Amino acid sequence: MKSYLYQDLYELEDIHWWHISKRKIVQNMIKTYIKIKNPKILDVGCGTGKNMEGLQKIGKVWGLDQSIDAIKYCKMRGLKNVLVGDAKKTNLSPDNFDVITLLDVLEHTDDNKTLKEMQRILKKDGIIIITVPAFSWLWSRWDEVLFHKRRYTKENLIRTLENTNLHPLKVTYLYSFLVIPSLIIRKIKGMFFKNNYPSDFRLSNPFFNALLNLMASGEFYLAKHFTIPFGTSIIAIAKKE
Repeated sequence: MKSYLYQDLYELEDIHWWHISKRKIVQNMIKTYIKIKNPKILDVGCGTGKNMEGLQKIGKVWGLDQSIDAIKYCKMRGLKNVLVGDAKKTNLSPDNFDVITLLDVLEHTDDNKTLKEMQRILKKDGIIIITVPAFSWLWSRWDEVLFHKRRYTKENLIRTLENTNLHPLKVTYLYSFLVIPSLIIRKIKGMFFKNNYPSDFRLSNPFFNALLNLMASGEFYLAKHFTIPFGTSIIAIAKKE
């Protein structure tokens, strides 16, 4: 991710519907699949730390990010258990965490090496929660600004998990209502902003922010009981056995 976006992320994580909805989904999934009290949680690619703040309501939380800028913003939030490190080689002890969150991180890395490392540091019967962008045909200038290497389908994400001995418990698409708008908006923005592509998170006004938050909440309720067939993102919950 380009460095100027960390300030953008820090300012908008509190109020933007996409960040709010993702935190709600992840926290709900942890409560659904982990029954022990005060689980040990690692947020890999912790960014500016807002996810860590939310996860502290559930357990003891550590954050890891390879960006010194990201760690600086985490410390501005008062977060202390933050480490500079590489997701492919964390240098953390094996069998260490009950929960690992890998939220919009895997698409930036060598996914097989990263997931093998996550499997190594995850406790037996621990879970990993992953979000990634969906469908290569949704690739845009925004992916380039974020330094994405790929987008996923549900099927190839499942194969990647299984190849690293992580057993998928739930995999579904999310944000189906964004597919057509994101195609149109990013196409138009890509035409007008060849170099300094502005953050997509700057597009929401308060009304649309509230509306999209409501739509995301409704879709997540459906996703808990069914599988959403398409969307701009995928969420996966997998278990180390």
